[in-house]
Amino acid sequence: MKKIYEDSLGYELLRYIADPYIHGAFKKIRYEGMENLPKEGAVILSPNHCDALMDPLAVLAMNHQKKVFVARADIFSKPLLRKILTYFKIMPIYRVRDGFRNVLRADDTIEKSIEVLNNLVPFCILPEGRHRPMHSLLPLGKGISRVALGADKALKGQKHVFIVPIGCEYGDYYRYRASTLLVTIGKPIDVSAYVADHADHSEAMLLNEIREMTAAAMKELIVYIPDDDDYEATWEGAKLLSGQIPERNLRGRFAANRDAVEKIGKLRREQPEKAGKLFEKVLEFTQARKRARVSLHATYAKHPMAAALWRTLKTLVSLPVVLAMAVAASPVLCVNERLAGGVKDPAFRNSFRCGILIVVWTLLLVVWAIVLLCTVKWYWALAALVLLIPAPMLVYEWVEQLRRCASSWRYLCNGRIRNMKKELMNVLKTL
Repeated sequence: MKKIYEDSLGYELLRYIADPYIHGAFKKIRYEGMENLPKEGAVILSPNHCDALMDPLAVLAMNHQKKVFVARADIFSKPLLRKILTYFKIMPIYRVRDGFRNVLRADDTIEKSIEVLNNLVPFCILPEGRHRPMHSLLPLGKGISRVALGADKALKGQKHVFIVPIGCEYGDYYRYRASTLLVTIGKPIDVSAYVADHADHSEAMLLNEIREMTAAAMKELIVYIPDDDDYEATWEGAKLLSGQIPERNLRGRFAANRDAVEKIGKLRREQPEKAGKLFEKVLEFTQARKRARVSLHATYAKHPMAAALWRTLKTLVSLPVVLAMAVAASPVLCVNERLAGGVKDPAFRNSFRCGILIVVWTLLLVVWAIVLLCTVKWYWALAALVLLIPAPMLVYEWVEQLRRCASSWRYLCNGRIRNMKKELMNVLKTL
């Protein structure tokens, strides 16, 4: 039986199919810091975990290098699903909530992880242990430190062990194809060098120190809101401040959001009473905006009338093409939304949509190819297929465009929300 880290022709072919779908799940995706990935040695990839399976999929698609992942053990309970996940180079990891008997099997996962790293295949572990759609970081588990120290012992100085922190920063956690994604690869932490320089430290000390270094490095790569208290008001205020920066300017938005969160945090620490009043106003604005079904994107417009007219024009002009694409992709779109609607965790729905498209739309494209080649000349069939390939993604994007168009008109017609936003901006700009 093949080891999970060994080459597989079928897996490699599927990667070439899956990667475009992963990129296509976002309006724009950008990878920064690729030069920080070590060229040799044992590499542990450590991304934050805020958007279910989209986080590991984003790491998978950052290059075509083979990688092994871990996922929570309960999804491996069914034999068929276990085989499929193993085929895609995903191993189970056991936690306290999986029961004491299963926790005893955690050592087996650690040993297999070390074996993967010993064969110099990158190993990805999401050290928070569970996803949470927030701009924050949960306490890291000890698993990543145990794997790193175990791999360092196994390699015995022949190769260095590195932990590479990765920050995934999403524009939206819930809307498929409407979100952007900035993936930042940080400077690697040389675990082997650290262990050698701190030979007098106990293993328990090293476990905690490596975990703390990893957490600190990850926080630098995301918009980090350290406290759940006043989280919604802080994030809404930050987005209002960064709203004038174009949505596709991922680095600019990221920098502006971080700066805004730091300013709001400073106000909260130094002038809690003033911050409390600001948070009340922000939440009042947020609640009024949501009741009126006005998206935050609509409030960014300097000239609401021009923005509403422009979005309406784009929506109407693109409608005939989108309708044709929607008809062609209707089977997969119907299946996708029907099944995704039954997923209880809203942050998991985009992961689900992406997986369904990879499987169902690929098969449907094969059917379309056969139909077209049998009915029209090959060059017309080829042209039609080229147009069909992105059809589901473009339909999702158009639906979001329609939503924003409607929201722009609601914002334009709601003077109260516009005045509330203006008053808020006057306060926020003084921070």
